[in-house]
Amino acid sequence: MRVSNQSNYDQVNSNIAKNRVEGAELQNQAATQKRILKPSDDPVATAKTLGLRTDQATNTQFQKNIDAAKTFMNFTESAISEVTDVMMRAKELAISQSSDASANSATRLSVATEVDQLFKDLVATGNRRMGDRYIFGGYKTRSAPFDHEGNYAGDSGSIKFEISRGVFATVNLPGDRVFMGKANALALVPENARGSTMPHYPAIPSQPEDSPPENPDAPNDVQVRGPASTDGSNDHDMTSEKALQRRAAQPKDGEPESPMGVAKGENVFNILKQLSTGLRANDTMAIQATLERLDDALDQIVMLRSQVGARLATLENTTQSLTKTKIDNATLMSSLEDADAFEVFSNITRNENALKATLQTSNKLISPSLLDFLR
Repeated sequence: MRVSNQSNYDQVNSNIAKNRVEGAELQNQAATQKRILKPSDDPVATAKTLGLRTDQATNTQFQKNIDAAKTFMNFTESAISEVTDVMMRAKELAISQSSDASANSATRLSVATEVDQLFKDLVATGNRRMGDRYIFGGYKTRSAPFDHEGNYAGDSGSIKFEISRGVFATVNLPGDRVFMGKANALALVPENARGSTMPHYPAIPSQPEDSPPENPDAPNDVQVRGPASTDGSNDHDMTSEKALQRRAAQPKDGEPESPMGVAKGENVFNILKQLSTGLRANDTMAIQATLERLDDALDQIVMLRSQVGARLATLENTTQSLTKTKIDNATLMSSLEDADAFEVFSNITRNENALKATLQTSNKLISPSLLDFLR
């Protein structure tokens, strides 16, 4: 078969161009340390890499949401800690002034002034802001949730941040739950122990019509029959409300035990108002009546504070999970698109040798000309 000179020239040019293109690609891989420079280099790996990059960007946004949620909840936890301190101080003052043996009208009048200041501190704490947003206003974060009398102007909205795909975390506590005791019966039951939206109250056995009430001093419509308690009191001497509270605090078979037995919320502002009024009136009975309410309010605040701690722990766990996912995705992307430096530089050396060999053989192939044949 006869091979023309033009065919030789075309073959030489094709080989040289091929070697130079391959060399350019290897130089780009060495410069970028990437094996995939365009989708056509590896379509399957490119599709997987794009999906992983999307996940990385999404996880980065989730991490920003978590950081914002942590900041908001840390502000909330700090404010609730201050509320706890205020209520503990109020309880100390109430105990010290609840007996005529340790206090008198003059000391109570002086302590009432401090209680009034504690009331103002509570209002200031309830109007705490993070930046330009009030943390206890529910959805109404642009206006102060409490006025100077302790009246609530916010709502019960729960602000939620998406911290993982399809997972939302509540980052706020509305002021009506912290300071007013709204929905406190539900709040005091751990979330994993809730079987419904309201606590379950066991049925109370009815009293036979022909049996006389066991406590004749109490009205018939509030009598509750039941076994005597081990602490010396029994349900016969309790109102139906307190009996329900005690029964609600007792877990049913197969249910986790609730850490608190408080079945109703307390308005901390009203407690301090009642305490201040009792102190100014030198009324020991009114002062003593606030002690149990102060205990219930402290239980209420401590439980809500523990909820904030549990939410922060959830955020921390989610952060660790996102961090691990980002590391795994980065490792997988590296295996798909990163170039092997040793292999790249070896290929560059091989390509240079191939180009030199092509040039040398081409020189011998196309070197004869018409003048060579005429000599």
